[in-house]
Amino acid sequence: SSPAPELETAPFLSTAWPRGRCWGERRRRYRMADGQKGGPPPEEYQTQISSIQQIFAKFDHESTGKVKVDRIPELIAVLGRDFRIGREVARQLAGPGGADLVSFEEVVQTLKKVEESGPPDQDMETTTPLTLLKRLHSYRKNCEGNGEYVEAQKARRKYEELRAKEEKRQKRLVEQAQQHEMNEVEQAQKQQFLGFSAAWDKYMADYESTAYMSLERLKEQHSGEFSGFQEKLRNQPNRVKSSRELLELRRKQEALAKLGKYEEAWKVKEAGDHLEEWEMARAASLMNDSARRQEERTARQQEKALAALLKRIQRDRGEQIRHRQLDSQRLIQRNKNLKVDLAKKQHLEFQRAEAAIKSIMSQPEHAQRLLDENDPAYVARSAAMGELPALGKIKWKGPCLPEKYIPPGGVSKGMVRRAG
Repeated sequence: SSPAPELETAPFLSTAWPRGRCWGERRRRYRMADGQKGGPPPEEYQTQISSIQQIFAKFDHESTGKVKVDRIPELIAVLGRDFRIGREVARQLAGPGGADLVSFEEVVQTLKKVEESGPPDQDMETTTPLTLLKRLHSYRKNCEGNGEYVEAQKARRKYEELRAKEEKRQKRLVEQAQQHEMNEVEQAQKQQFLGFSAAWDKYMADYESTAYMSLERLKEQHSGEFSGFQEKLRNQPNRVKSSRELLELRRKQEALAKLGKYEEAWKVKEAGDHLEEWEMARAASLMNDSARRQEERTARQQEKALAALLKRIQRDRGEQIRHRQLDSQRLIQRNKNLKVDLAKKQHLEFQRAEAAIKSIMSQPEHAQRLLDENDPAYVARSAAMGELPALGKIKWKGPCLPEKYIPPGGVSKGMVRRAG
């Protein structure tokens, strides 16, 4: 019995698995086997050419001996080559100035050139869990057909083991990708909150600076006003209005002096001087009391103005702090809602990705066909997002009528007429 395929732990869409040899490898094998310097033996070469011509005839476009360029990948796949090689052959034949139809010889020569010119690592088929599962499935079927049930049981156990490990690894990769996405969102939210706090700190610092300057300007204004008021009081002339008694004593003094009664006049003058000194002291005291009251009144007015400004600054400061707290709460709640929505979306994506992974692992042949016909990176991203196309629905282009075919009866208003 043939040995079971070797199992390897390989990452998704990576690692190499030896595939059928290309033209260059076949020529080297023929050289070692027959000691020839050239190509394969003539008999085998003609047999290969005949089989290829038979396959080519199935893709012959309207018996012209040529095939359409867009059907070359399918033709190359039927010949047993990789679908990517078929796309490369079609690309070279459909290059600048290329024709829509190419002959058998052109296809063969281009295929030979592509396989011989490819780097050595392209001769190795990419090993994926899908290819391993497909090989194990085929090997188990062959063992069942040949009655080798022990080997079939081993292949089944290997198949289930590989499938379980790969499903677990793919789920872990999806979880890691989602965790990375969540970490990026949290980091972005953290940077956003730091920027929010820095902007508010700068705004509050500017506000405090403006408030301090307003207070200093008001203090300077009050100091100037108080200094001007004191200067006005010092420069105000000291006018004292004499009392009636003092005026009467001065008239009596003058009258006695005119009568020659100097002794009596001196006594009256002395009494008048004492009265005048007392009145001047009394007037000065009243003036000082008035100035002191005016200074106190001015100081109280300035204190009230300063207190009003401080109260307005404190009120505005409290209002700004409340605005900051409100904006901060809104930002935090918005970020929480975003994380909750992201967690829900990731949960749905994980469920869909889990279903896609199980579908891939349960249908390795169809999944491999899907990978061959699409970009593997796109398929991997789609599986991680849970948006993998439905498996088993590979588009197949069957036999059809020519593009310019017209029914014998013609077509009228979208309906085919009967002939005759």
